[in-house]
Amino acid sequence: MNRSLKALIRKTFGKNHTMKSQASVITLLACLAFVLVVMAYLFSLFRSYYHRNDDPYEYLPQNIVVVNAPDSWKDYAEERDLYFWAGLVDKETDAVFDVFTFSKWMKENDAFMTLVFPEDFDEKALELKVDEKPEVLTFVLTDRLEYVEMKDAFLEYEFEGGYYYYLADTLGVVLPSGEQPVIYTEAIRNNYQSERLHDRVSRMVAPLIYFVVIMYTCMLIGMNAIAGEKERGTFASLLMTPMSRGTIVLGNYLGVALHALIPCAVCMILFFPRSISGFFGVLFLTLSLIALMAAITIMISCMSQSIVSAQTAFLPIFLIVLVACVTCMNPTTSNPVNNFIPIYGHFFGIGDSLMNTAKFLPILVCVVTSLVLAVICLLVSRYLLTTEMFTVAVESKSDKEIRKALERAKKQEKDYVSRARANVYGYRPMKRKSVGGFLFGHAILPLTLLSIFQTIAMIPAIISYMKTSESVKFLRMFRDMAGFDQVKDAVAESASLFAGFMSNHWFIFFMGLGYWCIIGIYILIAKLLERNPIATVGFDTKTKRPWLQYLKGLLFGIILISSVYGVMLITGQVSCDGFALTSDSVGLFILYLLMWIPQGATEEVMMRGYMLPRVAGRFGVPFAVFFSSFCFSAMHGMNAGFSVLALINLMLIAALFACIALRQGHIFTVCAMHTIWNFCQGNLYGLEVSGNPQSASILSSTYTSGSRDFMTGGKFGPEGGLCVTIVIVIAFIVLFATRKKKTVSPDPSESV
Repeated sequence: MNRSLKALIRKTFGKNHTMKSQASVITLLACLAFVLVVMAYLFSLFRSYYHRNDDPYEYLPQNIVVVNAPDSWKDYAEERDLYFWAGLVDKETDAVFDVFTFSKWMKENDAFMTLVFPEDFDEKALELKVDEKPEVLTFVLTDRLEYVEMKDAFLEYEFEGGYYYYLADTLGVVLPSGEQPVIYTEAIRNNYQSERLHDRVSRMVAPLIYFVVIMYTCMLIGMNAIAGEKERGTFASLLMTPMSRGTIVLGNYLGVALHALIPCAVCMILFFPRSISGFFGVLFLTLSLIALMAAITIMISCMSQSIVSAQTAFLPIFLIVLVACVTCMNPTTSNPVNNFIPIYGHFFGIGDSLMNTAKFLPILVCVVTSLVLAVICLLVSRYLLTTEMFTVAVESKSDKEIRKALERAKKQEKDYVSRARANVYGYRPMKRKSVGGFLFGHAILPLTLLSIFQTIAMIPAIISYMKTSESVKFLRMFRDMAGFDQVKDAVAESASLFAGFMSNHWFIFFMGLGYWCIIGIYILIAKLLERNPIATVGFDTKTKRPWLQYLKGLLFGIILISSVYGVMLITGQVSCDGFALTSDSVGLFILYLLMWIPQGATEEVMMRGYMLPRVAGRFGVPFAVFFSSFCFSAMHGMNAGFSVLALINLMLIAALFACIALRQGHIFTVCAMHTIWNFCQGNLYGLEVSGNPQSASILSSTYTSGSRDFMTGGKFGPEGGLCVTIVIVIAFIVLFATRKKKTVSPDPSESV
């Protein structure tokens, strides 16, 4: 290693953490939201553990594991019906003192005691002249006093007072007093709650902490490594040295990676694996995650001219990783393929390694893939530095004043109000807002309006549901909710209840009205609050024959969703079972048709009509497409079966619609595409629409026995599967292959 590289590593490794530029507001808000989510989860986790013994009977196992049961005991238990009311579970083993196996069986079968019979018990139990009486062993949990009482009661009434006399009657032997078989009792500590807590901490909390520590450290040091040097004006002199660009990148990269190792070492001490293999699994996964994140931060630092711009560019990556971590904490998203994918594989791999259940191949593939991506990021960083030009000159005082004046003029020119970054649908920003408030407002407005009108639409359905007996059980579930498992069950039951509302005529009717109201609210915001024409929401009144554009959208949408269905049929993922629409469901079918029309238009107005031009006016078209697509995808994050692939696919679909809207200068076409996509998916082909099962479908489709969730999307529907990915990627290729000319306004260079 040459002297220059060592100097750069030491410089970056020991870099001061204090930044001259403050972190952007949106980064701060995202970090605060992330911390709040983690704190809320930890609170529910420890609250469940702390209150586990509040009810003396709520957590008491009632079953009994019987090991090596003789035939006489089985006959006696069947005669007394002990298998039913005492919850007997039969097991066989040669190791009568295998406490670990007994403890495992008790946890698996919700048992408080294990009863172990010796070999040839029937033959030896009542023999009067034997050297040693057969010993019956009982292993009892000791963390609750009630277990000992329950054991004594069972042995007294069902063993000594029942089974022994049954044996005497069966074998025809008079049972002498004091000649009963000897019973020994051993204690087993119940580690179920503690192991359950340890399992959750290892699989959910620990990987989350690793991600937070690594991302925060890499961002803190990496953004200050090159972007900070540029901001302070010292990077140009570094480029003038004999060091190559590759040495500069590698030196800063190794300094960031070494700095991230320090907090990770502390994490490994706090969450120490149970085995040597688990230790090496966590070690290699952590090193590969550090390598990947450090390379990404260095690449972004090379692309940026200041720390704030670097943090802003890193924010989307942070949010994507955050969503991936949250979905990893949901057991329904578990997929064997995910263990091989970086980020997803790191999260699952660290948890499995801590629990000593990791597999070698997924860890190897995840580590190698991460290292390859890290090398690619470093090569891109080196290329960025080779294309960047710097000059060094001696300036006089007048030269400095002229330069400062030019910088002020350049800064004013970059002001998004006086000079918008893009002019989409003719919209231009009129007021200056903080970055955090601007992006947060655009992200939260669609969620707020949908929550309000969906709640209003559910009122008639809820009233009718409250008249049924199922509502009593549903409300009792929330009343008795105490631990994390109960919270998950309640959320799942709520999702199931909402899915049931999708067959309620009144709910569908009022949802349709709600969507029309949301469209009206967005138009009023543009007209009254912003004082902009309706064209800035995507409804360009100068568009020739908008009805023809809408019909084109219907055709394009049918082609897209039918292509997805065709791919699923060809690959054997789904089968068409024929017609399913009945006379009873015709009314609901018509309501769905009337509801999908404003539903598709509403989401397009929110994302591609209102959000896209306003974000583009401040940050440019590329970021606006990404941000609106991410918000659209995240809006479906609470739907059943949501996964990382669903997140990516929804972002791809949203980006495709955004590109079409930008090319045409209006949203008439994409409104129709969105409507017909949902209608055909749910009410023509009978598939789930973003996690919501549909009723009143023309065709009946079912997943085949050989189908795979990563292809079909599982409970989420086709948007969560690889079939949609294939079709949307092909659609992008066709879209850009047929590109004719730029339609976004003259000033932005970043048009689609």
